[in-house]
Amino acid sequence: MVAQHELSELLAAFAAEIDIPDELHEQAALRYEEVGVWLAEEGSAIAPYSPDIYPQGSFRLGTVVRPIDPRCDYDIDLVCVLEKEKESITQADLKELVGARLRDHPEYSRVLSPSRRAWNLNFPKQFHLDVLPCIPNKEQEPNGLLLTDTDLRLWQKSNPIEYADWFYGSMRFEIQESRERLAKSLSLDVEEVPDWQVKTPLQRAIQILKRHRDATFFGDPENRPVSIILTTLAAHAYSREHDVFQALLRLVTAMPKFIERRNGRWWVQNPVEPDENFADKWNEKPARRDAFLHWLTTVESDVRTAAGARDLSAAAFVLKERFSSEAVDSARAKLFNADRSLTFPGLPITPTVSAAPHSENPRWPAKLSFKASIRGTLHYQKRGRRMSELALRKVAKNLWVKFVVQTNTPPPYKVYWKVVNTGEEARAKSQLRGTIFEGSESQWEHTLYTGTHWIEAYIVKDGYLVAASAKKYVLIR
Repeated sequence: MVAQHELSELLAAFAAEIDIPDELHEQAALRYEEVGVWLAEEGSAIAPYSPDIYPQGSFRLGTVVRPIDPRCDYDIDLVCVLEKEKESITQADLKELVGARLRDHPEYSRVLSPSRRAWNLNFPKQFHLDVLPCIPNKEQEPNGLLLTDTDLRLWQKSNPIEYADWFYGSMRFEIQESRERLAKSLSLDVEEVPDWQVKTPLQRAIQILKRHRDATFFGDPENRPVSIILTTLAAHAYSREHDVFQALLRLVTAMPKFIERRNGRWWVQNPVEPDENFADKWNEKPARRDAFLHWLTTVESDVRTAAGARDLSAAAFVLKERFSSEAVDSARAKLFNADRSLTFPGLPITPTVSAAPHSENPRWPAKLSFKASIRGTLHYQKRGRRMSELALRKVAKNLWVKFVVQTNTPPPYKVYWKVVNTGEEARAKSQLRGTIFEGSESQWEHTLYTGTHWIEAYIVKDGYLVAASAKKYVLIR
Protein backbone atom coordinates (compact mmCIF):
# COMPACT_ATOMS: atom_id res chain seq x y z
CA MET A 1 0.00 0.00 0.00
CA VAL A 2 1.24 3.50 -0.82
CA ALA A 3 2.77 5.33 2.14
CA GLN A 4 0.64 8.23 3.42
CA HIS A 5 3.51 10.72 3.29
CA GLU A 6 4.18 9.79 -0.37
CA LEU A 7 0.53 10.28 -1.30
CA SER A 8 0.48 13.60 0.54
CA GLU A 9 3.57 14.74 -1.37
CA LEU A 10 1.96 13.68 -4.65
CA LEU A 11 -1.23 15.60 -3.84
CA ALA A 12 0.77 18.70 -2.88
CA ALA A 13 2.84 18.45 -6.07
CA PHE A 14 -0.33 18.06 -8.12
CA ALA A 15 -1.82 21.18 -6.49
CA ALA A 16 1.38 23.08 -7.33
CA GLU A 17 1.07 21.93 -10.96
CA ILE A 18 -2.44 23.36 -11.32
CA ASP A 19 -1.58 26.58 -9.43
CA ILE A 20 -0.99 29.78 -11.38
CA PRO A 21 2.70 29.79 -12.48
CA ASP A 22 5.01 32.30 -10.80
CA GLU A 23 5.58 34.20 -14.03
CA LEU A 24 1.83 34.60 -14.64
CA HIS A 25 1.29 35.61 -11.02
CA GLU A 26 3.92 38.28 -11.51
CA GLN A 27 2.46 39.44 -14.82
CA ALA A 28 -1.04 39.59 -13.35
CA ALA A 29 0.19 41.64 -10.37
CA LEU A 30 2.02 44.03 -12.66
CA ARG A 31 -1.02 44.28 -14.94
CA TYR A 32 -3.46 45.25 -12.23
CA GLU A 33 -0.94 47.67 -10.76
CA GLU A 34 -0.65 49.24 -14.23
CA VAL A 35 -4.45 49.48 -14.40
CA GLY A 36 -4.48 51.19 -11.02
CA VAL A 37 -1.87 53.71 -12.15
CA TRP A 38 -3.89 54.45 -15.31
CA LEU A 39 -7.12 54.97 -13.39
CA ALA A 40 -5.48 57.29 -10.86
CA GLU A 41 -3.27 59.20 -13.29
CA GLU A 42 -3.40 62.97 -12.96
CA GLY A 43 -5.98 64.36 -15.38
CA SER A 44 -8.13 61.21 -15.31
CA ALA A 45 -11.85 61.85 -14.82
CA ILE A 46 -11.85 59.51 -11.84
CA ALA A 47 -8.56 60.67 -10.26
CA PRO A 48 -10.46 63.04 -7.88
CA TYR A 49 -12.16 59.96 -6.37
CA SER A 50 -8.84 58.32 -5.36
CA PRO A 51 -9.30 55.00 -7.20
CA ASP A 52 -7.83 52.01 -5.40
CA ILE A 53 -7.53 48.65 -7.14
CA TYR A 54 -6.69 45.35 -5.45
CA PRO A 55 -7.37 41.63 -5.87
CA GLN A 56 -10.14 39.62 -4.32
CA GLY A 57 -11.20 35.97 -4.53
CA SER A 58 -8.83 33.09 -5.23
CA PHE A 59 -5.93 35.31 -6.34
CA ARG A 60 -5.96 37.03 -2.96
CA LEU A 61 -6.54 33.77 -1.06
CA GLY A 62 -3.82 31.76 -2.81
CA THR A 63 -6.26 29.16 -4.16
CA VAL A 64 -6.12 29.83 -7.92
CA VAL A 65 -6.39 26.74 -10.14
CA ARG A 66 -5.62 26.34 -13.82
CA PRO A 67 -8.82 26.21 -15.94
CA ILE A 68 -9.75 22.64 -16.78
CA ASP A 69 -10.62 23.71 -20.32
CA PRO A 70 -7.28 24.46 -22.05
CA ARG A 71 -9.01 27.06 -24.22
CA CYS A 72 -9.77 29.18 -21.14
CA ASP A 73 -7.49 31.61 -19.32
CA TYR A 74 -6.95 32.27 -15.62
CA ASP A 75 -9.68 34.45 -14.13
CA ILE A 76 -8.40 37.12 -11.72
CA ASP A 77 -10.92 39.21 -9.82
CA LEU A 78 -10.17 42.80 -8.83
CA VAL A 79 -12.12 45.54 -7.13
CA CYS A 80 -11.81 49.19 -8.09
CA VAL A 81 -12.93 51.41 -5.22
CA LEU A 82 -13.88 55.06 -5.82
CA GLU A 83 -14.36 57.44 -2.93
CA LYS A 84 -17.98 58.35 -3.71
CA GLU A 85 -21.08 58.60 -1.55
CA LYS A 86 -23.88 56.14 -2.35
CA GLU A 87 -26.36 59.00 -2.64
CA SER A 88 -24.22 60.83 -5.22
CA ILE A 89 -24.08 58.14 -7.94
CA THR A 90 -26.07 55.26 -9.38
CA GLN A 91 -24.72 51.77 -9.97
CA ALA A 92 -24.93 52.29 -13.73
CA ASP A 93 -23.09 55.61 -13.61
CA LEU A 94 -20.36 54.16 -11.40
CA LYS A 95 -19.77 51.31 -13.79
CA GLU A 96 -19.70 53.63 -16.79
CA LEU A 97 -17.31 56.03 -15.04
CA VAL A 98 -14.71 53.26 -14.66
CA GLY A 99 -15.44 51.81 -18.11
CA ALA A 100 -14.97 55.16 -19.83
CA ARG A 101 -11.52 55.56 -18.29
CA LEU A 102 -10.52 52.04 -19.33
CA ARG A 103 -11.70 52.72 -22.89
CA ASP A 104 -9.41 55.76 -23.03
CA HIS A 105 -6.36 53.46 -22.83
CA PRO A 106 -5.19 52.38 -26.32
CA GLU A 107 -4.39 48.79 -25.24
CA TYR A 108 -7.20 48.23 -22.73
CA SER A 109 -9.84 49.45 -25.17
CA ARG A 110 -8.96 46.55 -27.52
CA VAL A 111 -9.40 43.87 -24.86
CA LEU A 112 -12.26 45.42 -22.84
CA SER A 113 -15.75 43.93 -22.54
CA PRO A 114 -18.57 44.37 -20.00
CA SER A 115 -20.10 41.69 -17.78
CA ARG A 116 -22.97 41.78 -15.31
CA ARG A 117 -20.93 43.37 -12.54
CA ALA A 118 -17.47 44.09 -13.89
CA TRP A 119 -15.30 45.20 -16.78
CA ASN A 120 -13.27 42.35 -18.26
CA LEU A 121 -9.75 42.91 -19.60
CA ASN A 122 -8.99 39.82 -21.69
CA PHE A 123 -5.25 39.53 -22.24
CA PRO A 124 -4.80 36.75 -24.84
CA LYS A 125 -3.14 33.50 -23.76
CA GLN A 126 -2.53 34.85 -20.25
CA PHE A 127 -5.50 35.71 -18.03
CA HIS A 128 -8.41 38.05 -17.85
CA LEU A 129 -8.79 40.69 -15.18
CA ASP A 130 -12.34 41.34 -13.99
CA VAL A 131 -12.42 44.92 -12.67
CA LEU A 132 -15.42 45.39 -10.38
CA PRO A 133 -16.38 49.04 -9.68
CA CYS A 134 -17.21 49.69 -6.00
CA ILE A 135 -17.71 52.45 -3.49
CA PRO A 136 -17.11 52.33 0.30
CA ASN A 137 -19.87 50.96 2.49
CA LYS A 138 -20.11 53.59 5.21
CA GLU A 139 -22.08 51.15 7.37
CA GLN A 140 -19.12 48.78 7.57
CA GLU A 141 -15.95 50.83 7.72
CA PRO A 142 -13.07 50.69 7.04
CA ASN A 143 -13.15 47.90 4.42
CA GLY A 144 -16.79 47.27 3.52
CA LEU A 145 -17.77 47.80 -0.13
CA LEU A 146 -20.91 48.35 -2.20
CA LEU A 147 -20.86 46.69 -5.63
CA THR A 148 -22.45 47.39 -8.97
CA ASP A 149 -24.78 44.78 -10.47
CA THR A 150 -26.82 45.35 -13.62
CA ASP A 151 -29.35 42.62 -12.64
CA LEU A 152 -30.10 43.91 -9.13
CA ARG A 153 -31.61 47.22 -8.05
CA LEU A 154 -30.01 47.42 -4.59
CA TRP A 155 -26.30 47.84 -3.99
CA GLN A 156 -24.64 44.52 -3.10
CA LYS A 157 -22.26 44.28 -0.13
CA SER A 158 -18.77 42.82 -0.04
CA ASN A 159 -15.66 42.89 2.10
CA PRO A 160 -12.78 41.06 0.36
CA ILE A 161 -10.08 42.40 2.69
CA GLU A 162 -11.73 41.23 5.89
CA TYR A 163 -12.80 37.92 4.31
CA ALA A 164 -9.17 37.27 3.33
CA ASP A 165 -8.04 38.22 6.84
CA TRP A 166 -10.55 35.71 8.25
CA PHE A 167 -9.41 33.01 5.80
CA TYR A 168 -5.71 33.49 6.54
CA GLY A 169 -6.51 33.59 10.25
CA SER A 170 -7.71 29.99 10.05
CA MET A 171 -4.17 28.89 9.11
CA ARG A 172 -2.01 31.63 10.62
CA PHE A 173 0.25 29.21 12.51
CA GLU A 174 0.92 27.09 9.42
CA ILE A 175 1.68 30.22 7.37
CA GLN A 176 4.12 31.48 9.96
CA GLU A 177 5.89 28.11 10.16
CA SER A 178 6.17 27.95 6.36
CA ARG A 179 7.44 31.53 6.13
CA GLU A 180 10.07 30.82 8.77
CA ARG A 181 11.31 27.73 6.89
CA LEU A 182 11.45 29.63 3.61
CA ALA A 183 13.16 32.64 5.18
CA LYS A 184 15.79 30.38 6.74
CA SER A 185 16.44 28.57 3.45
CA LEU A 186 16.98 31.91 1.65
CA SER A 187 18.78 33.75 4.48
CA LEU A 188 15.96 36.30 4.72
CA ASP A 189 14.06 37.96 7.52
CA VAL A 190 10.64 36.38 8.01
CA GLU A 191 9.00 39.75 7.32
CA GLU A 192 10.48 39.69 3.81
CA VAL A 193 8.54 36.54 2.86
CA PRO A 194 4.98 37.42 1.73
CA ASP A 195 2.08 35.14 2.65
CA TRP A 196 1.30 34.38 -1.00
CA GLN A 197 4.73 32.82 -1.52
CA VAL A 198 3.95 29.91 0.82
CA LYS A 199 1.09 27.43 0.64
CA THR A 200 -0.52 25.60 3.55
CA PRO A 201 -2.26 22.19 3.49
CA LEU A 202 -5.59 24.08 3.57
CA GLN A 203 -4.82 26.07 0.43
CA ARG A 204 -3.50 23.02 -1.41
CA ALA A 205 -6.52 20.96 -0.35
CA ILE A 206 -8.89 23.67 -1.61
CA GLN A 207 -7.08 23.74 -4.96
CA ILE A 208 -7.46 19.96 -5.22
CA LEU A 209 -11.16 20.20 -4.34
CA LYS A 210 -11.66 22.86 -6.99
CA ARG A 211 -10.03 20.71 -9.65
CA HIS A 212 -12.10 17.65 -8.66
CA ARG A 213 -15.22 19.83 -8.77
CA ASP A 214 -14.33 21.19 -12.20
CA ALA A 215 -13.83 17.65 -13.52
CA THR A 216 -16.99 16.29 -11.90
CA PHE A 217 -19.31 19.11 -13.00
CA PHE A 218 -17.69 19.84 -16.35
CA GLY A 219 -20.97 19.11 -18.17
CA ASP A 220 -23.25 20.34 -15.38
CA PRO A 221 -22.50 24.01 -14.63
CA GLU A 222 -25.96 24.49 -13.10
CA ASN A 223 -25.09 22.32 -10.08
CA ARG A 224 -21.37 23.11 -9.91
CA PRO A 225 -20.55 24.19 -6.32
CA VAL A 226 -19.50 27.82 -6.12
CA SER A 227 -16.01 28.57 -4.86
CA ILE A 228 -17.09 30.88 -2.04
CA ILE A 229 -19.13 28.11 -0.36
CA LEU A 230 -16.38 25.56 -0.88
CA THR A 231 -13.69 27.90 0.50
CA THR A 232 -15.73 29.11 3.49
CA LEU A 233 -16.73 25.62 4.63
CA ALA A 234 -13.18 24.34 4.09
CA ALA A 235 -11.70 27.11 6.27
CA HIS A 236 -14.24 26.29 9.01
CA ALA A 237 -13.45 22.57 8.79
CA TYR A 238 -9.65 22.89 8.73
CA SER A 239 -8.08 21.71 11.97
CA ARG A 240 -4.37 22.49 11.49
CA GLU A 241 -3.58 19.26 9.64
CA HIS A 242 0.06 19.34 8.59
CA ASP A 243 -0.14 17.29 5.39
CA VAL A 244 -2.39 17.62 2.37
CA PHE A 245 -3.80 14.08 2.51
CA GLN A 246 -5.05 14.45 6.08
CA ALA A 247 -6.32 17.97 5.40
CA LEU A 248 -8.28 16.78 2.37
CA LEU A 249 -9.95 13.93 4.28
CA ARG A 250 -10.74 16.25 7.18
CA LEU A 251 -12.36 18.83 4.90
CA VAL A 252 -14.62 16.50 2.92
CA THR A 253 -15.93 14.81 6.07
CA ALA A 254 -16.29 17.90 8.27
CA MET A 255 -17.51 20.57 5.81
CA PRO A 256 -21.21 19.50 5.99
CA LYS A 257 -21.18 20.10 9.77
CA PHE A 258 -20.86 23.84 9.13
CA ILE A 259 -23.97 24.08 6.94
CA GLU A 260 -26.70 25.60 9.13
CA ARG A 261 -30.47 25.31 9.08
CA ARG A 262 -32.09 28.65 10.00
CA ASN A 263 -35.86 29.02 10.09
CA GLY A 264 -36.27 26.26 7.55
CA ARG A 265 -33.59 27.60 5.21
CA TRP A 266 -30.12 26.27 4.42
CA TRP A 267 -27.46 28.76 5.43
CA VAL A 268 -23.71 29.20 4.92
CA GLN A 269 -22.91 32.49 6.62
CA ASN A 270 -20.47 35.02 5.23
CA PRO A 271 -18.06 35.21 8.18
CA VAL A 272 -17.58 38.97 7.77
CA GLU A 273 -21.13 39.88 6.65
CA PRO A 274 -23.39 38.03 9.14
CA ASP A 275 -26.59 38.82 7.24
CA GLU A 276 -25.31 37.34 3.98
CA ASN A 277 -26.11 33.73 3.14
CA PHE A 278 -23.74 32.24 0.56
CA ALA A 279 -26.13 29.27 0.17
CA ASP A 280 -29.21 31.33 -0.57
CA LYS A 281 -29.61 29.70 -4.00
CA TRP A 282 -29.80 26.27 -2.37
CA ASN A 283 -33.20 27.20 -0.96
CA GLU A 284 -34.49 28.05 -4.43
CA LYS A 285 -32.79 25.07 -6.10
CA PRO A 286 -32.39 22.19 -3.59
CA ALA A 287 -30.66 20.03 -6.20
CA ARG A 288 -27.55 22.20 -5.79
CA ARG A 289 -27.17 21.28 -2.13
CA ASP A 290 -27.80 17.62 -2.89
CA ALA A 291 -25.15 17.74 -5.62
CA PHE A 292 -22.68 19.41 -3.24
CA LEU A 293 -23.06 16.78 -0.51
CA HIS A 294 -22.93 13.88 -2.96
CA TRP A 295 -19.79 15.37 -4.51
CA LEU A 296 -18.04 15.52 -1.13
CA THR A 297 -18.66 11.81 -0.57
CA THR A 298 -17.28 11.13 -4.05
CA VAL A 299 -14.10 13.06 -3.27
CA GLU A 300 -13.64 11.10 -0.04
CA SER A 301 -14.12 7.81 -1.88
CA ASP A 302 -11.64 8.79 -4.58
CA VAL A 303 -8.97 9.89 -2.10
CA ARG A 304 -9.37 6.73 -0.03
CA THR A 305 -9.13 4.63 -3.19
CA ALA A 306 -5.85 6.33 -4.05
CA ALA A 307 -4.63 5.76 -0.47
CA GLY A 308 -5.39 2.06 -0.82
CA ALA A 309 -3.38 1.69 -4.04
CA ARG A 310 -0.47 -0.75 -4.02
CA ASP A 311 2.16 1.94 -4.70
CA LEU A 312 2.59 5.57 -5.73
CA SER A 313 2.29 4.80 -9.44
CA ALA A 314 -1.06 3.10 -8.90
CA ALA A 315 -2.22 6.00 -6.71
CA ALA A 316 -1.21 8.45 -9.44
CA PHE A 317 -3.26 6.45 -11.96
CA VAL A 318 -6.36 6.73 -9.73
CA LEU A 319 -5.90 10.47 -9.24
CA LYS A 320 -5.30 11.11 -12.93
CA GLU A 321 -8.56 9.36 -13.76
CA ARG A 322 -10.59 11.10 -11.05
CA PHE A 323 -9.19 14.59 -11.69
CA SER A 324 -9.17 14.32 -15.50
CA SER A 325 -5.74 15.91 -15.49
CA GLU A 326 -2.38 15.16 -17.06
CA ALA A 327 -0.90 17.36 -14.32
CA VAL A 328 -0.83 14.28 -12.07
CA ASP A 329 1.78 12.70 -14.37
CA SER A 330 3.85 15.87 -14.33
CA ALA A 331 3.63 16.09 -10.54
CA ARG A 332 4.68 12.46 -10.14
CA ALA A 333 7.64 12.90 -12.53
CA LYS A 334 8.85 16.00 -10.69
CA LEU A 335 8.42 14.25 -7.37
CA PHE A 336 10.63 11.35 -8.42
CA ASN A 337 13.26 13.68 -9.90
CA ALA A 338 13.19 16.30 -7.14
CA ASP A 339 15.88 16.93 -4.59
CA ARG A 340 13.80 16.36 -1.46
CA SER A 341 15.87 18.92 0.41
CA LEU A 342 14.31 21.67 -1.73
CA THR A 343 11.19 22.44 0.29
CA PHE A 344 10.13 25.28 -2.01
CA PRO A 345 10.81 24.05 -5.58
CA GLY A 346 8.89 26.94 -7.15
CA LEU A 347 11.54 29.52 -6.23
CA PRO A 348 14.89 30.01 -7.89
CA ILE A 349 17.83 28.98 -5.77
CA THR A 350 19.62 32.05 -4.50
CA PRO A 351 23.38 32.20 -4.99
CA THR A 352 25.64 31.93 -1.99
CA VAL A 353 28.40 34.40 -1.19
CA SER A 354 30.92 31.85 -2.45
CA ALA A 355 29.14 31.93 -5.81
CA ALA A 356 29.71 35.71 -5.94
CA PRO A 357 33.45 36.25 -5.35
CA HIS A 358 33.06 39.85 -6.55
CA SER A 359 31.10 40.63 -3.36
CA GLU A 360 33.26 42.81 -1.08
CA ASN A 361 33.41 42.11 2.65
CA PRO A 362 32.84 44.96 5.16
CA ARG A 363 36.13 46.67 6.04
CA TRP A 364 35.23 48.02 9.51
CA PRO A 365 35.71 46.26 12.84
CA ALA A 366 32.35 44.95 13.98
CA LYS A 367 30.45 45.92 17.10
CA LEU A 368 26.98 44.76 16.03
CA SER A 369 24.88 46.27 18.81
CA PHE A 370 21.98 47.63 16.69
CA LYS A 371 19.63 46.38 13.96
CA ALA A 372 19.08 47.33 10.32
CA SER A 373 16.55 46.15 7.72
CA ILE A 374 15.75 47.07 4.13
CA ARG A 375 12.36 47.79 2.61
CA GLY A 376 11.92 47.92 -1.17
CA THR A 377 9.18 49.41 -3.37
CA LEU A 378 8.65 49.04 -7.13
CA HIS A 379 8.19 52.06 -9.40
CA TYR A 380 7.70 52.53 -13.15
CA GLN A 381 9.93 55.61 -13.11
CA LYS A 382 12.70 56.77 -10.82
CA ARG A 383 11.13 58.86 -8.07
CA GLY A 384 7.74 58.18 -9.67
CA ARG A 385 4.54 56.83 -8.17
CA ARG A 386 4.93 53.65 -6.15
CA MET A 387 3.54 50.50 -7.80
CA SER A 388 3.86 47.98 -4.96
CA GLU A 389 6.06 46.57 -2.26
CA LEU A 390 9.02 44.52 -3.44
CA ALA A 391 8.09 40.98 -2.43
CA LEU A 392 9.79 37.64 -2.92
CA ARG A 393 8.62 37.23 -6.51
CA LYS A 394 10.17 37.68 -9.91
CA VAL A 395 9.94 41.23 -11.24
CA ALA A 396 10.17 42.54 -14.77
CA LYS A 397 13.05 44.39 -16.37
CA ASN A 398 13.17 48.17 -16.71
CA LEU A 399 11.46 48.96 -13.43
CA TRP A 400 12.91 51.03 -10.61
CA VAL A 401 13.32 49.86 -7.04
CA LYS A 402 13.62 52.24 -4.13
CA PHE A 403 15.42 50.69 -1.16
CA VAL A 404 15.13 52.32 2.26
CA VAL A 405 17.19 51.22 5.25
CA GLN A 406 15.63 51.34 8.69
CA THR A 407 17.78 51.17 11.81
CA ASN A 408 17.52 51.73 15.53
CA THR A 409 21.07 53.11 15.62
CA PRO A 410 21.09 56.53 17.31
CA PRO A 411 22.48 59.28 15.04
CA PRO A 412 24.92 60.37 13.91
CA TYR A 413 25.97 57.43 11.71
CA LYS A 414 26.86 56.72 8.09
CA VAL A 415 25.01 54.43 5.67
CA TYR A 416 26.85 52.22 3.21
CA TRP A 417 25.34 49.99 0.51
CA LYS A 418 26.44 46.94 -1.44
CA VAL A 419 24.65 45.85 -4.63
CA VAL A 420 25.57 42.39 -5.95
CA ASN A 421 24.48 41.24 -9.41
CA THR A 422 24.78 37.69 -10.68
CA GLY A 423 24.12 35.96 -13.99
CA GLU A 424 25.54 36.00 -17.49
CA GLU A 425 23.68 39.12 -18.61
CA ALA A 426 25.22 41.32 -15.91
CA ARG A 427 28.60 39.64 -16.43
CA ALA A 428 28.54 40.39 -20.17
CA LYS A 429 27.92 44.07 -19.40
CA SER A 430 30.64 44.15 -16.70
CA GLN A 431 27.95 45.00 -14.16
CA LEU A 432 28.35 42.31 -11.52
CA ARG A 433 29.19 45.08 -9.01
CA GLY A 434 29.69 44.03 -5.38
CA THR A 435 31.71 46.93 -3.94
CA ILE A 436 30.60 48.83 -0.85
CA PHE A 437 29.84 52.52 -1.28
CA GLU A 438 28.61 55.35 0.94
CA GLY A 439 25.05 56.59 0.46
CA SER A 440 21.99 57.87 2.26
CA GLU A 441 19.01 56.13 3.87
CA SER A 442 17.52 55.47 0.42
CA GLN A 443 19.03 53.97 -2.71
CA TRP A 444 17.48 53.72 -6.20
CA GLU A 445 18.31 50.79 -8.51
CA HIS A 446 17.19 49.85 -12.04
CA THR A 447 16.10 46.27 -12.87
CA LEU A 448 18.27 45.81 -15.94
CA TYR A 449 19.70 42.28 -15.85
CA THR A 450 18.04 38.89 -15.63
CA GLY A 451 19.06 36.89 -12.58
CA THR A 452 19.00 36.80 -8.80
CA HIS A 453 20.61 39.89 -7.28
CA TRP A 454 20.76 41.34 -3.79
CA ILE A 455 21.43 44.51 -1.84
CA GLU A 456 22.79 44.97 1.69
CA ALA A 457 23.05 47.99 3.97
CA TYR A 458 25.70 48.71 6.60
CA ILE A 459 25.48 51.23 9.45
CA VAL A 460 28.84 52.64 10.57
CA LYS A 461 29.24 54.73 13.73
CA ASP A 462 32.51 56.03 15.22
CA GLY A 463 34.48 53.85 12.80
CA TYR A 464 32.69 50.61 13.79
CA LEU A 465 30.14 48.49 11.92
CA VAL A 466 27.26 48.63 14.39
CA ALA A 467 24.42 47.18 12.26
CA ALA A 468 24.07 45.20 9.03
CA SER A 469 20.92 44.23 7.16
CA ALA A 470 20.11 40.80 5.78
CA LYS A 471 20.32 40.40 2.02
CA LYS A 472 17.32 41.83 0.19
CA TYR A 473 16.91 39.70 -2.92
CA VAL A 474 15.65 40.95 -6.28
CA LEU A 475 14.64 38.21 -8.73
CA ILE A 476 14.54 39.63 -12.26
CA ARG A 477 12.97 37.59 -15.06
